Amino acid sequence: MSDGVAGTILLIVSLLLLTACLVLLVKTLQTVFRGQAAIWMKSLLNLEFKRVPFIADYILIAFGAGITILMQSSSITTSTLTPLVGIGLIKLEKMFPFTVGANIGTTVTGILSALAGSNIATGMTVAMSHLLFNLVGTILWFPIPMMRRVPLSMARFNGNLAADSKWYPLVYTVLVFFLVPGLLFIVSLGGPAVAGVFISLILLTLLSLILLVALRLLRPSVLPGCLKRDPAWLPRTLMVSPPEELDSSADAVVTSSADLNKDAWWQGSAAWAAGWFVVMLLVVAVPSSQWASLHYTKFDSREHVGIGAWATCSKAFTKEANYMVPIQRCSSLQIANCFTNLTSKCAKEEFSSADGANVMYEKSWSACKANCTTEEWFAECNRIPCSGSSHAQQCYNVSAAVLQPFHVTYRHGRAWAAGSMCRPNKDILSNASALAHAGNLGITALVAGIVAQALLLLYVFLDGKRDMNLFLQASLAGFVCCWIFLVATLWVFADALEQESTAIIIHDSKKGAIVAGGKFKDIVANEGGIGAGFVIGAWVCASISIAVISHRLYVTSVKAPDPTPQAGEPAV
Repeated sequence: MSDGVAGTILLIVSLLLLTACLVLLVKTLQTVFRGQAAIWMKSLLNLEFKRVPFIADYILIAFGAGITILMQSSSITTSTLTPLVGIGLIKLEKMFPFTVGANIGTTVTGILSALAGSNIATGMTVAMSHLLFNLVGTILWFPIPMMRRVPLSMARFNGNLAADSKWYPLVYTVLVFFLVPGLLFIVSLGGPAVAGVFISLILLTLLSLILLVALRLLRPSVLPGCLKRDPAWLPRTLMVSPPEELDSSADAVVTSSADLNKDAWWQGSAAWAAGWFVVMLLVVAVPSSQWASLHYTKFDSREHVGIGAWATCSKAFTKEANYMVPIQRCSSLQIANCFTNLTSKCAKEEFSSADGANVMYEKSWSACKANCTTEEWFAECNRIPCSGSSHAQQCYNVSAAVLQPFHVTYRHGRAWAAGSMCRPNKDILSNASALAHAGNLGITALVAGIVAQALLLLYVFLDGKRDMNLFLQASLAGFVCCWIFLVATLWVFADALEQESTAIIIHDSKKGAIVAGGKFKDIVANEGGIGAGFVIGAWVCASISIAVISHRLYVTSVKAPDPTPQAGEPAV
């Protein structure tokens, strides 16, 4: 896998993970703000001081800023309380100062990030720009009561449009945050003159639309007949003469029960959040080259090797490598030269036990590896005298970090040509088919997890509108299949670790390549990569989803009404 592809996958997964965590946090907070907690929030956010009428709003600004600083996200704090505004527990006029405070509090995150960065001056410039922008907006729209009517009226207008037309929020988001900024950016490429003309036309069009809507709602009598028509597709909020509603009290503000979503499946957040983690962990793990790995110490200086289900990756593959010939037995002079510096240091009192002594042992091995084997260096290291009680341990630590429990076979010719840093497993390993089987099972588990998660989300978002139990049952079956395939994946990979295998790797002398043979787990030094760990994590998350969904199906089956008529009741 190339760095570009890996970066793209990690970017997508990180965004999905961030979104899942934020949504889960919001769902959790909404679950908390029910019953007495919702009533407490109502009394807190609808705060009023009769003697000093406006001081409560500024307290709410401070409260919103404080909560946002703790949560590190204004989106979380505002979206948590928005449903309480929708059911009438919190007044819109009181949510406004809380939102203003949240917008100020969210700038603290940028300030903290700037202070933690390497270029504090540039970071603080951006962070202070964010803070001052929000403060200027607050000063412009909040202190004067008359000015507050503008954002509040816009909020009510947009809310009514969203209630009339379900497509309006999506269109508004795409238009305001994508199309308009994109159009302005494209226009700006044409130069100041072109940008000025087009921006003037856009502003003129927007002002005309705003004026037309305002006149239709407030002074329709001044408009000609063609501009007072109400097409059938027009949202009720924009109509001059909207049709009468069946419930005449619909326009009144109704305070609903504080027990928000009391009949909702509150454990569902755990189920679909765990499902997201299943999908994301498998997206990262299955195609990665980190199912197993060969990690070398810093003084060894060989390039690390990552082994995946279908490919093995290492920077060593970017350069051509030939098979090396066996190192001949080194002479007494060569081995003595390796220890010249170490022997002089060993004369110092308690040298081998001193901090940093290991560096001299590592340098001694590095000076010796081109002419002598690690076994010869280890034998000579144990032979020479050295002060301190840790000499033998130091010799062992260096040799153990380099030597691995596999047998070595030497060949002739070229091991691999220079090229991509990732090569098919069949070119490097003899057990490529076993690893491919584990990867194929992982892909199957991923597909099952995606299908199960999609069905679960459909159940969560459509439950109550129609009977969705069949979707939940299918989702459970999907997660069970995913769970089974994950177990099979881990079983096949564990079996591959126990199999006899060969691998083409670079010798510790870095003179060329060798063929390492033995059990696969010995070749990789029992180092399972993050891929195998992520698969285990996905298995745990799938178990959580299965448990929660099974509990839901059991509860709904117990609560299901008995369709048979009772005694004395007429059959329907």
